[in-house]
Amino acid sequence: MSGQANTPIHDHLIRGHDYLAQRPEFSLIGRTEPVQQLTAILTRRNANNILLVGSGGEGCSALCLGLEERKLDDGAPYDLISKRFFWLDSDGLFASGNPNTINDSFQKALKILARTPDSVLIIDDMRDFIEASRNNGASHLINALMRAVRKKDTQVILESRDADLNVVLSAHSDMREYYTVLDLSEPAADELIDIVDQTARRRLEPFHKIRIADSAIAAAVELTEKYRVRDMGLSRAQPERSFTLLDRALTSYRLRAHSKDPRIVVWEAELEALAQEEPNSPRINELKANIQTISQQWQTRQQTIKKLFQELRNGEEGIRRLEDELETQLLKEAEARENAADKEGIKGSTSALNRFMLDTVSLDSEVVTHIKQKISQYEALVKEKKSDFEAQTKEINDQLELEREQVLIEFSSISGIPVTKLTQDERKKLLHLDAQLAKRVYGQDVAITKLANQVRVAKAGLQAPNKPQASFLFLGPSGVGKTEIAKALTAELFDDESALLRFDMSEYMEKHAVAKLIGAPPGYEGYEAGGILTNEMRKNPRRIILFDEIEKAHPDIFNVFLQILDDARLTDNRGLTVSFRDSIILMTTNIGTRHFLGQSNFSIAEELAMEDLEKEYRPEFLNRFSGRQNIVCFNTLSLSIIEMIAIREINKLNEMVRTTMPNLTVAMDSTALSAMCRDHYKPVNGARGITGYIEGVIKPEIANTVLFADQSSGIITIGYDEVERCPVMSLPDGQGVEQATG
Repeated sequence: MSGQANTPIHDHLIRGHDYLAQRPEFSLIGRTEPVQQLTAILTRRNANNILLVGSGGEGCSALCLGLEERKLDDGAPYDLISKRFFWLDSDGLFASGNPNTINDSFQKALKILARTPDSVLIIDDMRDFIEASRNNGASHLINALMRAVRKKDTQVILESRDADLNVVLSAHSDMREYYTVLDLSEPAADELIDIVDQTARRRLEPFHKIRIADSAIAAAVELTEKYRVRDMGLSRAQPERSFTLLDRALTSYRLRAHSKDPRIVVWEAELEALAQEEPNSPRINELKANIQTISQQWQTRQQTIKKLFQELRNGEEGIRRLEDELETQLLKEAEARENAADKEGIKGSTSALNRFMLDTVSLDSEVVTHIKQKISQYEALVKEKKSDFEAQTKEINDQLELEREQVLIEFSSISGIPVTKLTQDERKKLLHLDAQLAKRVYGQDVAITKLANQVRVAKAGLQAPNKPQASFLFLGPSGVGKTEIAKALTAELFDDESALLRFDMSEYMEKHAVAKLIGAPPGYEGYEAGGILTNEMRKNPRRIILFDEIEKAHPDIFNVFLQILDDARLTDNRGLTVSFRDSIILMTTNIGTRHFLGQSNFSIAEELAMEDLEKEYRPEFLNRFSGRQNIVCFNTLSLSIIEMIAIREINKLNEMVRTTMPNLTVAMDSTALSAMCRDHYKPVNGARGITGYIEGVIKPEIANTVLFADQSSGIITIGYDEVERCPVMSLPDGQGVEQATG
């Protein structure tokens, strides 16, 4: 429920033009199509009431206010101009807590709407209205509202968060019949830039008194579109996310700039760079002199501002004190006049008349006049000091402009993503995507190349319309990199491996499991919660989704897959549609694994695995992967690849050791590493076998060696006993420590 500071005309109804007039800064930017849809629905004969659904921050409230604003446009249709919009002051309606008072007020409001031609009632948070009705013992208000709708006494627009849609729809059985659900989505890219740009300049610049560069607005939109962070302010929908980021960046920049002259920050950075690169440069002395001069000027200015601020506060406090003194004096004199009148015997109507004459014609006393003069002097002083204070701060703020770098710094502090990654050129990142993926996934060049090429096609805007950006089916033995490539791709594109949306299909083996993805049917437990997949995609449609080991999923799940892969859209149990057009769909399966393990010829194994795949899945499913071009078989890993993976794991282990003991190094020579991999690698386990061995055997022995070593510097050498098939550790001083673990 919104708490309006508006004055209702009658019984908690606020006229649309009054509601708009009290928001002079409001202007609806873009959103032409949703406004047209709203207007069209309101003009219908049937189902001409609207349930406006959207995520927090998408602008449902702004869209409704935009209808009132559009009535002023020259090109507005008469059908819209004739509509008379009223906002319900829900807070005021339920403020008494008395069910009878609430009911009477609401019934009067409905009568006013019924007497007003073409009236439209807007309730800006229907879930809160429903809960407040129930909590105050006035559940029948919903029935009364629906009765007015059925009788066509008024039209209604209800605003609801998409998470609350089921609560609203289940509030009355006729809701679906009389209301049209309009699902509001985030504005498109070009429209989003315009909305953020104009809104930020109209609201944020006057508040912070700092200019915003175009590059800062572009950066805010780019970052909030590409990344999703768990911060509450940046978890809402666009354009709210971009607006919030700009507000926070301006705040941080403003505080930094008001504590130190911005020129000093630039010069100190230049000085630090020169001190490392050209320590004898004459520019260093020049910079130091400039910094000292500006620092002194800045301190002087800061002292002046602080003094002005203190004088301003003293003046304001003086006014408050004198106003209290004046009020006390006026009451004292009024009481004295009344006592004097009573003593003179003034009574009845004559007394009232004389008292009135005394109050109206009497002049201020000397004391009152003196206090008023002092108040006037203080007010003049406050006005002067305020003007001086604003002039000083304006002189500083006029030098400031929020730029892209400040937005990047703020977003980095919120998300934890280094600024260096945020500033990477997206085109260069895509160009070298193959090489970056190959650093994590060894021996799968075909899969890497196909995946990287498809991503580049999508980013270049060449993807098929109404299809996901890419869809791949990976098959091959366990532990060869099918899941790892999904994690690596997520880390490269989103700089955060945890951004991967992963579904282990072993959890979806039952027939009813499809409800987990798209939500339970009406009447079943969990209906209101929606589906895991659809909810996540509504929050963030730009995802990499991994469906792991799809052969374990129930056959009904594949009907969901077909729709995602074909139309790039899915409708959940509540009737809300989510788009997969900006997502990358990756699926893995272990079907055909036996052929790769038992056949030395990869091409033959690939053909046999594809035959198994065709027996298991319908052709229409397999054809969804770009006509089967994106069904990729992964190689079994050779011993040389396993050695590369082992080296990588030993390097990771070395980095862990250095975090606690910086002067200690872990090393394993190539002979020992090769022997270890040869003894403990089994193709059926893939890379997990050797990584598991390092995790379960090598790492504990390193831990024991580090804990009990007398020296905290040098090299711990990992050897390997081929007879005992176990590692041997050597301490930095060269004394061997035999381990009995096999």
